[in-house]
Amino acid sequence: MQSTPEDTTSNKSLSARLRDALRIAFLRPVPAARLSPTWPEIAAAAVLTLCVPTFYSAWSLGSDGMWAANVLPQALFHVIAALATAIVLASILRRPEGVPTLVFASLLAWLVIDTATLALWSVVSHAGERRDRGVEWAFYYLPFAWLALAVARFALPPGPLPAFRRIAIVFATLLFLAFPLAYLHPERSLWVKDWSRDAAMAEQRSARQAASGEDVFYRQPELLARELAAVQPGIPGRIDVFFVGMAGYGGQDVFMREVDAVGALMRDRFGADGHIVKLVNNPRTALSAPIASTTSLRAALRRIAQSMDIDEDVLVLFLTSHGSAEHRFSLELWPLQFHELNPDMLRRILDESGIRNRVVVISACYAGGFVDKLKGDHTLVITAAAFDRNSFGCGNENDWTYFGKAYFDEALRKTHSFTHAFELAKPVIEEREKAEKFDPSNPQMVVGEAIKGRLDALAAQLGDKN
Repeated sequence: MQSTPEDTTSNKSLSARLRDALRIAFLRPVPAARLSPTWPEIAAAAVLTLCVPTFYSAWSLGSDGMWAANVLPQALFHVIAALATAIVLASILRRPEGVPTLVFASLLAWLVIDTATLALWSVVSHAGERRDRGVEWAFYYLPFAWLALAVARFALPPGPLPAFRRIAIVFATLLFLAFPLAYLHPERSLWVKDWSRDAAMAEQRSARQAASGEDVFYRQPELLARELAAVQPGIPGRIDVFFVGMAGYGGQDVFMREVDAVGALMRDRFGADGHIVKLVNNPRTALSAPIASTTSLRAALRRIAQSMDIDEDVLVLFLTSHGSAEHRFSLELWPLQFHELNPDMLRRILDESGIRNRVVVISACYAGGFVDKLKGDHTLVITAAAFDRNSFGCGNENDWTYFGKAYFDEALRKTHSFTHAFELAKPVIEEREKAEKFDPSNPQMVVGEAIKGRLDALAAQLGDKN
């Protein structure tokens, strides 16, 4: 903190305080003795730092907002952070009496920085740049770094100071002031958006709660039984395709849409009518379709095995959802709790069913982790990504993931060969990922010798020359 003999006379007029606030914020020297704040002044500065974001929110939200006194503890978090930082800095400087001045300087600097940032953000957002993630990132994080540097500059004394203490001062402002504010992202305004007036949010909230209703609890066994009862036997002497589709993650509609679309594709191009089971985790279908769980998957595969010719027919199992680096296929429909579906579990369920000829397609991040456990002489395994890679396109607004679009909606409409479709789809996926600057997902395919011959026969039966 500056405490030079010059200009140390306390000047507590409003205009002088505003000039000092500007000087601190813009890294200009201000003698600490000139601030010499009282605690009521510190409290007034804290209130002003609340007023700036609150007035901005009231202006930008208008009648879509509401008064939220319950967020006051969050809105005052920056004051707590400033106090903690001041205590640490005073300890480094060995001037414990300087804590009130450091807190006051922090609040003055934040008042200027916050006002300038919100004013500039208002201009930029109205200019149409709000959707630019880089701009959003800069407006969110840089003010905290600016505040930390301003406080560090104020705290540094004008005379000689060991280098390690100078470094400690800068580090302390970043660690105790900038980092907590940026990381915790506390609500800073007392005027917040009233989400109860947002029709889309209300619909989404209602949909999320749909799966927890009592009617869903009692309806699900009936829905699964009805879905499985509709499976018809295959025709002797013909290779029949039986399809099981599983949309695992209920928080996004894209997985439900993919299962519906692939089921229609199997019916229209592969003659799977009467041989289709769809298991879907989505709050919109909780009263109309069986949920996707390890239990329902096991029941579906057993039913398929009873209806098919084990030696002749082919199962196409399609799983689409999120995936984890630990190779867990996400099964989620709030507030229900599901058993984990990992490579070992999926292999066990398939083997228990007794189904021999398997085409298993898994569209999820890190899905390649399933390959080693599922591969076999009678199995074709296709995954949307390698064991250590992400796959892309799972936005809620999408009809297809990148993999699903290229493999099912494009390639399998040109050929009846599951392996040739993969060869067509893989470069398309790579090109799209490259264009959007994503790391390659590196889709995987492992085909057993016995299933290869069975699928070639199926393609020929369907009139495919590939």
